[in-house]
Order: sequence, then structure tokens, then C-alpha cells
Amino acid sequence: MISSRTAGPGTLLGCVLGLALTMPALRAEVSRVEVASRTVVDGGRAFGEVGAYEEITGRIHFVIDPAHPRNRVIVNLDRALRNSDGQVEMSADLAILAPVEAGNGNGIALLDVVNRGGRTVMRFNQAGGGDPYGDGFLMNRGYTIVWIGWEFDVPATPEAIRIEVPLADGAPAHPIGGLGFAAVRDTAVWVRRDPGAVVSSDRAIAFGSSQSGRFLRSFLYLGFNTGEDGGPAFDGVIAHIAGASRIDLNEPGAEPISLGQFDATSYPFADAAYRDPVTGVEEGALDNPRARDNPPRVFHTNTSVEYWGGGRVAAMVHTTPDGAEDIALPANVRFYLLAGTQHGPGAFPPSPAANTLEPQNPIDYWWHMRALLAAMEAWIVEGVEPPPSRHPRFADGSLVMPRTLDFPPIPDVRSPADRTAGTRAANPLVAAQGGAGTLLPLLVPRVDADGNETAGVLHPEVAVPLATYTGWNFTHPDRGDPDDLWPLVGSYVPFAATRAERESRGDPRPSIRERYPSRPAYLERVREAARRQVSDRYLLSADVEALVERAGLHWDLRMEGSD
Repeated sequence: MISSRTAGPGTLLGCVLGLALTMPALRAEVSRVEVASRTVVDGGRAFGEVGAYEEITGRIHFVIDPAHPRNRVIVNLDRALRNSDGQVEMSADLAILAPVEAGNGNGIALLDVVNRGGRTVMRFNQAGGGDPYGDGFLMNRGYTIVWIGWEFDVPATPEAIRIEVPLADGAPAHPIGGLGFAAVRDTAVWVRRDPGAVVSSDRAIAFGSSQSGRFLRSFLYLGFNTGEDGGPAFDGVIAHIAGASRIDLNEPGAEPISLGQFDATSYPFADAAYRDPVTGVEEGALDNPRARDNPPRVFHTNTSVEYWGGGRVAAMVHTTPDGAEDIALPANVRFYLLAGTQHGPGAFPPSPAANTLEPQNPIDYWWHMRALLAAMEAWIVEGVEPPPSRHPRFADGSLVMPRTLDFPPIPDVRSPADRTAGTRAANPLVAAQGGAGTLLPLLVPRVDADGNETAGVLHPEVAVPLATYTGWNFTHPDRGDPDDLWPLVGSYVPFAATRAERESRGDPRPSIRERYPSRPAYLERVREAARRQVSDRYLLSADVEALVERAGLHWDLRMEGSD
């Protein structure tokens, strides 16, 4: 933030904000907003035709009606202290990134559900090295980006975006964590329908990654996409790398900041209602009495890790509750497996293995995420159907149990065929606690002779490989139990450069030189694979050459001294 414009009482902006801060809000849910600063970002850089952006920071205050039907699902809200009007008060940090010229924006608020107080959505900008703006993808498209605190146990640091919630009256006095859902809901409603809001957008998309993706699955399941006014909070929701899991937030003693490994996946798993053979209940994550009003368009985007690790059992979103059959997704839902990727892309060039037996998987799936965000935008604005779901299925044999996985016998690389998934977590909203403790089925993508997955959205470097890319990686014995998978990472197992090298290792996978006669021939195949994905709308045409350039760097890395 180079150039600062902080509102003061002697400026027109200060006068406008002063009115906004002293007048009661027209919407009861947001009572007032304290704007601390408005700062032009990145030296006033012009982002395409949208122009300059500013960051607005401050604090947003809410009043929540504990008697409202939409709020009764919040655990212990009835035990919160109330103000003289019988309302429950709370406040949260607020940050907004918006075009300086509001009319230049695209009319969409992109609410980034922060992860442990940190921003995640700027990764769409292919940012790095401390520069959150990168190539300016989000700004060039004109989004208004909103961050709001929702997680009460985030440590207080200068950059953290936090919420303060009341404690339940009496003993034990636990924080009323479920109010975090109401904060996100009411912030979206404020931006969309309060004429006094600091920024305004006609439509809204929620994006959440990992823990925040699990937050969004809970947000929808509990019915928070409908505001107290009966209207929708979000038109679209992208729950990224959440698998079939939800989050530990709306219960006494919740610890949402924890990793939530193996303790957040409960029935129902799928969005549509399917009968659970364990409890006899029939409901869905979007098909239950709380959630049926105002269903948004939903993208589930997952990596291979969410099929294999952490009890997230992503396949349960697109199979029956017993994991025995494929299901048809609702018309408003799409599911995309980003094949051959890990939870968050590993470094490139790949770093040597440290905590794990193999180096981490470096495939960068954010190119696909950019195309999918553009597809969500077209869906909610123009009604253009997004690209079809792509994920493994029983029907074509691409969804299998680990014990039937035909992973190649690569020297010194262990097969994960003996893995299991853990057990169901409890769901207090379902009979018999949702069958807590029942073994979860583990279903994973089938692989080819190289060990690469065959179903899902295949990155060009997975479709035209120089290595085997997995969603699992065993723990290095110096770092823990070697029978455990290291959380949230995959493996990178490069091919030999030449046939002689391959044969000396006893590697059954053809070498790079046996596959591709030259660097130009390899890059042309990568380009062709990328263009096919552009045609299918899983990549943007503007990103093809960057993908090819990265593939060229990978070739040089693997073939140094062999060309």
C-alpha cells in the first residue's frame, strides 16, 4: 500500500463516512461499520479497464436476533447476553478491496472466507514473493473482494482478520462460535442489499479454501445462505479442497483453528438427499429443511489429497452414503477433481524430500481455478452452464478401492493400497449422532501404468507427464511413523531421462526420451493438451503460454545434461 487516503472529518469522504457511522443501519443485521482507512493499493496501478483499486479496512458490528428462525440453529445463542432491544451483539475485522471507480467493477462481491485469519483468494492472481496482486487476474475482472472475521480463536496479530463473539452465559462459558456463520451471511446481505453499505454489489460469490472450504460446507448445510430478510446471501459458492468434511464451529468447546484431521466428516456427505443405511435418515447437505431455500450454485473443487488423506473422503460427495454407487449431482452443483495434485501446490523446482519419502507434488492447479471462477461468474450473471463435472466414477471404472489400485512397482516407492479412511464424526442434528464411529469407505481415483490418475481435470503436465504425480506421500521415518501419510501433501516421482537410466534403476515407466523425441515435440503436446482444455472451458486461453513456459522449465530441469 503505497499511497494513502485516510478519511478525515474535513473531507467530503469523511463527511459521507461520518454519516454512515452515526446513522443506524437500514438492515438490522449490520448495526454500524467503523472505517479506519481507505488506501489506494499497489502505487495506484491501473488494473486493465477497471483502473485503480483501494483497500478499505475497519470493523463491522452486528446485532443478531436470537428468536429469528434463521438463527435458532446457532448453538447456545439463547444463552448469550442481550442488549436493551433483546439482540445479541458482536463485531469483526473487515477488509475490502474495491475499484476506486465503483462503476468500473463487475458487480460481483467475492467474499474470501479467511483461513485462520489469513487471506487465500489472492492466489487466483498467481501471486508470489510477497506481492498479492501478481498478474492482477481478480482486479482485471473487476471483483470487489471482501474479508470478514469469523473464527473466534485466531491469535491476535497485525494481519489477522478476527471476530469477537459473546460467551454463553453460565458455566461453562464457551464462545458462541456459530455466530461466525451469521457474520459471513450478514456481511454478504449488507453488501448486496443495504443502501448504506460502504461498497455495493448486485451478486456475490463465496470462496473458501481447505478449512474455509469446510466452513462453507457447514454454512450451506446449516441454512445460512438465507438471510434474516429471507433473501440469498450468495449466488455462488466455491468450496475448495474441503472433501466431504465440515467444520468444528457450531458447538460448545469448538476449536475451529485446529486442523480437524479425521474429525469433521459426518453424514450427510452429498448435497442431494440419499438414505443413510446406518441411521435410516434421508437428507442432504443442501436438501434439508434449513438449506432448501435460496440454494446457490456450488462448485466442489478438490485435489487428489482430499480423496486419500485426512478423513476428507471426497468421493462421498458424489457417491451414495455407503460408498457403493455413483449418484447424480443436483443441477446447481458441479464437482471437479484436479487430478494429480496436492492440497496446495508444492514448490517448483521441487524441493528435496524432508518430512516425506518423496518430494512434494509441484503441479499448479490455480490455472484451472481461474477458469472455473470465470465459469461461475458466467453461470450466475448470464446463466451460461459451467463445464461438466469431472471426477472418478464407478460407471467407467475410474473410482476404485485402494486395495484394487494397480500402482506400478516403482523402485523404492511404496504403494498406498493398504490405506483406510477413518470413521464418521458425530452430527448432533441427525438421529443416532449420524452414525458416529462408522467406518468411512475409502474410494480413490484409478491410475494408469505410470501411476497417474485417469479421471478429473487433467493439468497439461499430468496429461503429458514427466513424472508420476500423486495425492499421497508417506512420512519419512526420521519425522514420524513411516506407515502414516504426511498430511495434505502428494508425491513427485520423476521419470528417468533416458532408457539406460531407467533400466539401471529397474523402473517400469518409460523414460522421458522414450516418450518424447525432443523438447519442441514435448512442448507441442503440452500446448495441444492445454488447448483442448480451453475448448472444454477448464483453462483460459490467456493462460496457455504460461503453462507451456512452465512445462519447458520442467523439461530443462529433468533433461539437464541429457539433451
